[in-house]
Formats: sequence, C-alpha cells, structure tokens
Amino acid sequence: MRLLPVLLIALFALAARSTVAPQPGPHTEGGASRSGGASFGLPGDTLHYQVRAGAPLLVSLPEEVRGSEASYQLLHAPALSWLVDRSFAWTTHPSERGILPILIERRPARGALDTLVLLVEVVPGE
Repeated sequence: MRLLPVLLIALFALAARSTVAPQPGPHTEGGASRSGGASFGLPGDTLHYQVRAGAPLLVSLPEEVRGSEASYQLLHAPALSWLVDRSFAWTTHPSERGILPILIERRPARGALDTLVLLVEVVPGE
C-alpha cells in the first residue's frame, strides 16, 4: 500500500514535464462537451484530451456534477490505467496511436447514474 502514493507522486512529476492538455473538439469549448458525446455515438458527457505516446495522462475529474458531489468507477479503460477517487491515470505505451474512448460511471450524490467519456487521442511522441 505504501507503493501507491510513491507511484502517484512519480506520475504527477512526469506529467508536469509532458504536454497533456484538453483539446477542443468539434462540439467543445475549452476541451469539455456536455452534449458532444452523442454526435460521436458515445454516451453522456465527453472530455477530449491529447497525449504523446509513451507519456502519462493524468486527469482530475469534476468534484461536483449538477451541484452534487460525485463518485466515479471505471467501466472500460486501456491497460496500465487506473482510477483513484477523482484521479484518472494512464501510462501510454510508446507504440500506441489513435483515439481511444475511456468510459467512466459517474454517481452523483443526488440524481441518476450517467457515463463520462474521456476521448483520448494518442499522437506520436518526440
């Protein structure tokens, strides 16, 4: 159990050196879309990100949804990824390319369950 905090600190340090930024998509402003997921055939809210192959992706998920505190659970994610509380981390492989959907179940304290989609574009590294 003591390895997890050390691993998270190392990933945050690596992320600070890498370029990982939300990428506006065709239906987004500032990288997040409330209705854009449906146009891609994906459920729920969609957040768009871009990461270089071989670099880690770290995403802090929203603390509140519609004014209510939320919790999260992974539904579908690539290998070497995990979710701890509201922090999603994925260590991409240098050979990975393309756009990958990551599905996360979102449970607001008040309201119905829904699905959050992280749409991640993995581009060639340097």
